[in-house]
Amino acid sequence: MNKKLILLGAAGLIFMTAQSQTIKDALTLTDNEQYEFAQDAYKSLLQSEPNNGTYWFYLGENYWRSDKQDSAKYAYEKGLQVEPNNPINYVGIGKVKLEKGFNADARKDFDKALTMSGAKTSFTQSKVAESFIHTTNKDLAYAIKLLNNAIAVDKKNPELYIDLGDAYAEQNNGTLAAENYNKALDLDKTSVKAIVRKGQLYKRSTNYEGAAAEFHNAIKMNPDYAPAYRELAEADFKMRKLDDAKTAYKKYLELSKNNTTARMRYASFLFMSGDYADAQTEINQISKLDSSNIGMLRLSAYTAYETDDLPKAKMLMDKVFKSTIENQRTTMDYEYNGKILLKEGNDSLAAESFEKSYQMDTTRADVLSDLGGMYMKLKKFPEAVSAYARRVDNGKGLKSTDYFNLARAYYFNKDFNNADTMFAKVVELLPTWPNGILWRAQTNAQLDPDSKLGKAKPYYEQYVNVALADSANLDKYKSGLIESYKYLGGYYYLIDKNTELSKSYWRKVLDLAPDDKQAKQVMEGLNQKK
Repeated sequence: MNKKLILLGAAGLIFMTAQSQTIKDALTLTDNEQYEFAQDAYKSLLQSEPNNGTYWFYLGENYWRSDKQDSAKYAYEKGLQVEPNNPINYVGIGKVKLEKGFNADARKDFDKALTMSGAKTSFTQSKVAESFIHTTNKDLAYAIKLLNNAIAVDKKNPELYIDLGDAYAEQNNGTLAAENYNKALDLDKTSVKAIVRKGQLYKRSTNYEGAAAEFHNAIKMNPDYAPAYRELAEADFKMRKLDDAKTAYKKYLELSKNNTTARMRYASFLFMSGDYADAQTEINQISKLDSSNIGMLRLSAYTAYETDDLPKAKMLMDKVFKSTIENQRTTMDYEYNGKILLKEGNDSLAAESFEKSYQMDTTRADVLSDLGGMYMKLKKFPEAVSAYARRVDNGKGLKSTDYFNLARAYYFNKDFNNADTMFAKVVELLPTWPNGILWRAQTNAQLDPDSKLGKAKPYYEQYVNVALADSANLDKYKSGLIESYKYLGGYYYLIDKNTELSKSYWRKVLDLAPDDKQAKQVMEGLNQKK
């Protein structure tokens, strides 16, 4: 063979290998959330091959993952322009439309990409599936179908099993999700991404210790994998290991090269941990680099509210709503908008905003607590009952406070039977909390207004015993004890006909409140009956 041809062939092979390695490195940068470095790598590739539609697609994907949807759209469109026969950018354009709610138009682009690629091309099918998994307008059944088709073509591709695991995770099918992540690990035992995904499954189920263990496994396998540190930080935060969480997050920032998206995540973390001052400092720094960043705008609005700067919170939240269409707003946007409106006294608009927040994410049942509290303040007790009852029916993360709130709403709505049921639950959960017992006594007094059945008697007696047991804090219980002694004194005189026992309780009232007019009058009357 001609030496020149051999040398040219070898040079071509070397060039192709270098290019392949370069795109692999660029993809690794994206996967490691080093988006700005990855962006430079893709642009370098495109300088050499400006008409490579696949490179434009990957640049678009990098923009997409760093929350720059307009830039992603430009890259997808450019890729289609320079290489119209490459179907992959139809997927990107379809994904942009899907996220914006133009589902029918998005389907047309996806179908075109799939038709152009053919049934035996796993890449296009997997990218269409990812679009339906990771955008707002999901179609998980269709994504699973596409991924199974792709796996039939490319059985040894671990990324396909990770995608399939993601689809099942979004369906809340942890068993099948874990099964597919494990298949990915069987094919590639160094797949740190699959290990992190397993940790995310634990995190979804609120098993934060299990999640943290998987994230530590991922870090042990690859100490330079930034997402593992971010996930570990968030698991530590849930376990209230705040110092550990900050350490992990700082390592995440270091490894992700302090890119804007990573810093946004860190600012959000600081906000969620209640460190509003440091969160605002981080927000200010990011805003200098990207003044149009909608994520920082909304986070700054939330922070302003939490630091009691209502005018600033209102101004920023108005900007968020003007800068976004409905399906781009988050549940927290509506939650904080509701809180701001409530403080302004716009109760009906606040209620609408809280309702919208809950409907967008029914796992955020705490929003219903805000809504119920608002209605209680306005003395709209039927509406308060509805909000608190939905909170209890939701069942996620219920606390004794949730039952107590619902019980009080029932009480003020004069539904004393249901109030008693809820106060009984409170007492069951907090048997030594005097206030819960007192409320149950008061509820039963309403159910038995003439005391003939003595419904309230055992609860007033229980209150007295529990309150007196806390001898160091008796002042806290003075009014409750007076109320209890008065009830018991009245019961023993009117119902039990035990004058001496009745007098003993009225004396207790006078011991606590010597000037109590009712107690004085009753004691005078009882003494005259000697």
